[in-house]
Amino acid sequence: MKFRLKRLMGMLSAAAMACTCLAGLPDISESQSVSAAPSSYRFDFGAGGTENGYIGVDASTSYSAQRGYGFRTPGNMKNVTASGSGALSDAVQFVTSGVSTDNTFDVDLDNGLYQVTVTLGNTNRTSVAAEGVYQLMNLTGNNATDTFQIPITDGQLNINCTAGKDGYPYTLSALEITKLSSDPTMKPTIWLCGDSTVCNYYPLATSTQAGWGQIFPRFIDTNVYQVRNMATGGQYAEAFMNYGQFDAILKYIKPGDYYFISIGINDTNYSNQEAYYNALTSMTKQAKAKGATVILVAQQGRQGDISNSALNADSGRWFNGTVKQVASEQNVQCIDLFKLFYNHCKSVGQTVTDTLYIDSDTLHPNRAGATVLAELVAKSVSFSTISELPGTELPANTTYQIQNVNSGLYLEVQEGKAENGANVQQWGANGVQQHNLWKVVPSGQNDGYYYIYSMLGDGNTFLLDVDYGKTQDGTNIGIYQNTHSDAQLYKFIDCGDGTFRIGTKVTNGRSALMPADSSTANGGNVVESTYTGLASQRWKLEAASLPVVTEPVKVLIKGDLNDDGILNAVDIVLFRQALNSGFGTKAMELAADVNYDGSATVADLVLLQKYAARMIREIPAAQIARYDAIKADFTQGITETINAGYTADAYLNLNNELGSSVTFRVSVPKTGNYLVTFRVANGSANNRAMMLSVNGGTDRWRQDFLTTGAWTTWQDRGIVLPLQAGINSITAVSDTAEGGPNMDYITLEQTDEPIAETYVKPAETQPAGSNPTIYIAGDSTVQTYRASYAPQQGWGAYLADYLDSSVSVSNRAIAGRSSKSFYDNGRLDTILGEIKAGDYLMVQFGINDSAASNAERYAPVCGSATNPTNGSFEFYIEKYVEGALDKGATPILVTTVIGLKAYSGGKFVNSYGNYCQAMKDIAAKYNIPCIDLNSLMVAHYNTIGYDTAYTYHLISAVEGSTDMTHFTETGAKAVANLVAQAVKNQNITPLAEHVK
Repeated sequence: MKFRLKRLMGMLSAAAMACTCLAGLPDISESQSVSAAPSSYRFDFGAGGTENGYIGVDASTSYSAQRGYGFRTPGNMKNVTASGSGALSDAVQFVTSGVSTDNTFDVDLDNGLYQVTVTLGNTNRTSVAAEGVYQLMNLTGNNATDTFQIPITDGQLNINCTAGKDGYPYTLSALEITKLSSDPTMKPTIWLCGDSTVCNYYPLATSTQAGWGQIFPRFIDTNVYQVRNMATGGQYAEAFMNYGQFDAILKYIKPGDYYFISIGINDTNYSNQEAYYNALTSMTKQAKAKGATVILVAQQGRQGDISNSALNADSGRWFNGTVKQVASEQNVQCIDLFKLFYNHCKSVGQTVTDTLYIDSDTLHPNRAGATVLAELVAKSVSFSTISELPGTELPANTTYQIQNVNSGLYLEVQEGKAENGANVQQWGANGVQQHNLWKVVPSGQNDGYYYIYSMLGDGNTFLLDVDYGKTQDGTNIGIYQNTHSDAQLYKFIDCGDGTFRIGTKVTNGRSALMPADSSTANGGNVVESTYTGLASQRWKLEAASLPVVTEPVKVLIKGDLNDDGILNAVDIVLFRQALNSGFGTKAMELAADVNYDGSATVADLVLLQKYAARMIREIPAAQIARYDAIKADFTQGITETINAGYTADAYLNLNNELGSSVTFRVSVPKTGNYLVTFRVANGSANNRAMMLSVNGGTDRWRQDFLTTGAWTTWQDRGIVLPLQAGINSITAVSDTAEGGPNMDYITLEQTDEPIAETYVKPAETQPAGSNPTIYIAGDSTVQTYRASYAPQQGWGAYLADYLDSSVSVSNRAIAGRSSKSFYDNGRLDTILGEIKAGDYLMVQFGINDSAASNAERYAPVCGSATNPTNGSFEFYIEKYVEGALDKGATPILVTTVIGLKAYSGGKFVNSYGNYCQAMKDIAAKYNIPCIDLNSLMVAHYNTIGYDTAYTYHLISAVEGSTDMTHFTETGAKAVANLVAQAVKNQNITPLAEHVK
């Protein structure tokens, strides 16, 4: 429907041209040319400025042929603000509206088929019309967005926002128009008529409530069909037919299309059986006359229906009987969704059925319920198909990094495991590495499909693999040796914007690879799912190759500025020159930091001179080395001096975005485990967690950075990482959209503590069962270690072995934590968020609490359980006790373990006496159990003797180890048994009844 005034102006211009020629003036018409209209537009509406890449339009922008766009009646438009950001921070309001109103936004377009994406401003409920009919129905919520396809046959798009709910503004914030084809014919379309059980809810991808029409595209081949859901809440058949929704369908419906009618629930309130019958019959006849296939749907029932027989449950719902009558009379298919859904619910039972409905609503399905309904409907129809889309030809044997468009993260093999069944996930790429590099090899069948090889190992062994060749949405993707099957073949289908969807051969390209649930997080699992056009189903191919290593990395020698392996006068001369003119390279500056204090100064030169003059026999080994954040390499961040409390010349402020990062280049004298302590400030309320990696390896550690209370409050957060002798890189990448904390510096200190557990994506939390659970908060002597750490283990890993199966154990202990840092890092809060009445919380701390040199951990004993000093050990232990009691759980305090060093005068003795006593005092104050594990171990060790006790600790099992604190598997089992027997002997009921 083209703007009539534009045509009139064109005719007047032609008349004026003719008059000019008749007057004898030059005819300039031959020198003028009409350029084609652009094939795409991005409009930013409102008066609040224009986002980059958009065309700014405010309420006063009137249409002109020269401009090619604008409002037809700008006097009926109004500039307003909106709650989004960027292009979505402002909008225009349609003061007058209607489906066929003259108050439209008009855009000149060449004839063809277009995709239109609409984003509203602030609104309660708004519909979108174009070309004089509805296109999108009842978008709800601020900045709601949706997309539709529309044929343009008269050279102009006319679009407006109109009533979804009277009394609220109808606003438009942004509009994107993309030409899909010069042919204006829409692909075969599935049109939906329905009510609140069928319609769309927003946001489309995440709404809790959903109609089955909203989910329907998941079960349809969207390469072949598009789904247009015209259903609205509260609608009845006669109103759907007469008030605009059916008009839109009639305008476009054509042979090859389908028209589903699923309506009737509201007809019992707003209509009658005769009017309902007439409306269904009329719509069916009109759609059939257009050549479409009509399918009538007898609607599903309510939440409690399965408590009755199917016959009784459907009684009184006369509309379903009328649906079947009309279907029979008009010779069209009728899907008895009532019966299908009733049988499904009957098979899963009432408890599961209850989870398919909105809370306290027995009629409307939630997203899970809508998914079941959509699948039942889709499986009831045999849709015609066309040939699958062609793939893009790629250069054979080219290697790529494959980046997800939605998350910006890269396809990789989890943990870099070159083995059958290794999982595939997405992660931020820290350079090109074997685990995130892929090689494409043609199938050899000229069918557009490729094998995708992981470059792990020899690069020719493991292929991207669909688990067991399944076709269901959510099927996992991993790697596997060549099975010569369709499960390892993929097609790269061009999305038209330089990105590709990666279609699986097992579904004939219907399903595509994507992070599960469109995850944007590191570790998001990759699965196959029916292609629906989501950004998370599109990937960028970045040609890349592994870096060529020409020589082994040299070990850094402190003081060796010219890197010749010798400390002599030449290095001293270079040092003096560098102090005046600067160090030529970062490596030279690191070598000059002889005393490991994080900077190269005269003090380091003095040490080097003393060594060269043989005044000292060796360069001192590092104690605690410091590295300032502002001297590190960082991306998406700035150095600042705004917030007080930092100790370097400035501090690092990383951008508030996922993926902002900092890399510290550090040097250590020998290979080992190092306590890496970050001095940070986090004035926000949220955890600004970061993913850590060392030397570009595949292992990742997730370091929490909880709030410090203010941006001027700086605190330490530590983690134990493995470093190699010489230069190392420690990279921290923001794992939240808020970025990381502000950073002052990091320090390194060698330790005999075990390295932190590498990050494993947590499994979905399971609903709490009725059986009691023992939660354990503790340190490295309690922690559960993965098999790769064998023979090291903590006693918490084996506690369940000494209990019957009616009790569960959830070991949350973690290395390097004290009562203070475990609490500060939010780990106690996590437990308290899950623990329930009848559960238990075991607490063992003490070893790390006594570290006076480590502010993050230090929690000294104050000696008073009655009125603990703020920040003391007693102060923090009370947090655990009171937290458990508030939840109805039983706290059990456990005194800390002993090590082999607790051996004096030919026998084992108690250690950490003041911390053990504090545990007993707190337990007495609250009248709760305390297991004196320290004393139990003393008695047990003296019984078995030193030689046997020696086998309980890592020093006995790991070559070169001096660790006399942490346990072997043998020791951990023995200590776990001591704890379990103490529960029984102390009659800690009712838990004691479950000890074997």
